[in-house]
Amino acid sequence: MNGSFTAEHQRFRVEVRDFVERELRPHAEHWERAGRLPRQAVSKCARRGWMSLGPWEQAVVAEELPRCDSLGLALSVFVQANLIAPLIEQLGTSDQKSAWLEPIRHGRALGALAVTEPDAGSDFAALRTTGRRTGRHIVLDGTKTYVTNATAADLLIVAVRTEGDGLAGLSLVLVPRTTRGVRVEGLATLGLSTSAMGRITLSGCRVPADHILGRAGAGFGYILRALDRERLLGAVAAVSWAAFALERTVTWAKHRRAFGRTLAKMPVVRHQIADAAIALEAARQLNYATLATWATGRDVAKEIAMIKVFSYQAAQQVIERCLQLHGGAGYMAGHWTSRFYRDARALTIAAGTPEVMKELIAVHLRL
Repeated sequence: MNGSFTAEHQRFRVEVRDFVERELRPHAEHWERAGRLPRQAVSKCARRGWMSLGPWEQAVVAEELPRCDSLGLALSVFVQANLIAPLIEQLGTSDQKSAWLEPIRHGRALGALAVTEPDAGSDFAALRTTGRRTGRHIVLDGTKTYVTNATAADLLIVAVRTEGDGLAGLSLVLVPRTTRGVRVEGLATLGLSTSAMGRITLSGCRVPADHILGRAGAGFGYILRALDRERLLGAVAAVSWAAFALERTVTWAKHRRAFGRTLAKMPVVRHQIADAAIALEAARQLNYATLATWATGRDVAKEIAMIKVFSYQAAQQVIERCLQLHGGAGYMAGHWTSRFYRDARALTIAAGTPEVMKELIAVHLRL
């Protein structure tokens, strides 16, 4: 374990891992079968103070929480800790913080960030959900989709067009879920069944004008900074999750016998596991180096785009390798590697595809 982890961070890690193994993992199979976000589990995480941590403590939680064996739950907690709470803390007024930040930090409320639309994902300039000013209110109309936590959220932070066309026209608006004109539908997904993913339709949804989060028209910049945080800490989590899968596969390979010996003694298997360990260690060190720079406040947008490609793909490929090594058992729907494989498919789709990230890298390289 490298990075700038101190002895205090390691003590915190022991506490987090103990909580995950004692309070979360025993219930994961039930949660996954139910296919619903366990709100009580998210609240437990919040009450432990995980919604207001420093960078390296956030990294500890990112590495330990996926070991709960329900990546959808971990993702939902990360949305609270790495997107919703920081946005309100950094941009909110005192009234907004009183209304939403404290409840979120103490597990009494859940939030969701609604940006993507049916016809606009990474192309933020194409977002069409509108926020029309009428006196002291803003009237919202449009549809958001693929929103993590949507069906469980009490608060929606919605990207809307308030200031005209283009990237400069976007604003973030706080929308309580109970607001008239808000309709939320659950989405059936390939994996991440406990992430409460949904579609949000806003039809004449009227909220006070003072529900704009931050400055009107500055939403694009706010979203980019929030996504950088999500991508960075998500990479830390993805690599740790894949390492957890590899640990389980190694344990299995030491006991599974074929042709008179365990799989762990077969060079063809040993070398595949070694290759997986190499890929994860390279990704881990890239994550730590980027995190160390980000923690100082310096711009690491290029490096974060790099880890969104490299680290997420490395994790995804290791998960696929774990399934392959389990053979026919891994292909069964109820096997843990099959579920991990389905969950891992989102790693190179959500929060920016490799193709989009490579374009960002190319821009930074002045190509």
